[in-house]
Amino acid sequence: MFRRKEEVFTIKEFMARKQAKPFDVEHFEFKEELRESIGVMGALSVIPLAIKPLFAASPAFAAESVTAAAASGAMYDKMLHAFDPLITLVQALAYPVAMVVVLGGALFIMVGNREKGFSMMSGAGLGYVLVQMTPLVLNILVEAMKVAV
Repeated sequence: MFRRKEEVFTIKEFMARKQAKPFDVEHFEFKEELRESIGVMGALSVIPLAIKPLFAASPAFAAESVTAAAASGAMYDKMLHAFDPLITLVQALAYPVAMVVVLGGALFIMVGNREKGFSMMSGAGLGYVLVQMTPLVLNILVEAMKVAV
């Protein structure tokens, strides 16, 4: 059905070739058939697009203005929740990572390196608890910043 046109060039020929233009800009002619097919109705169909910006704009009145405090509050809320997906991802990945580290610690204990095994296991447990408590710490910091400002 469709066949790809394949040409083989040397590097020198490829670099020296001229880029083909889709059409010659200097000698472009508007075909009479196309002009007739567009006609008056084609020209009139563009008018709604031309006057759309005139009707789309709505005036702003001083009574409807948004205060700077409300705008900054909305921006503050957006910034506050911007990292929620990342925190959720890290929390979801914390359990499998902690489990692998705990299993690695158990293998170290089995091999005979008890200190390394127990330190890995306790580090994994502590790290998991800290990752799960991260939103709590961040909320405490946010509340402290709200009180300070």
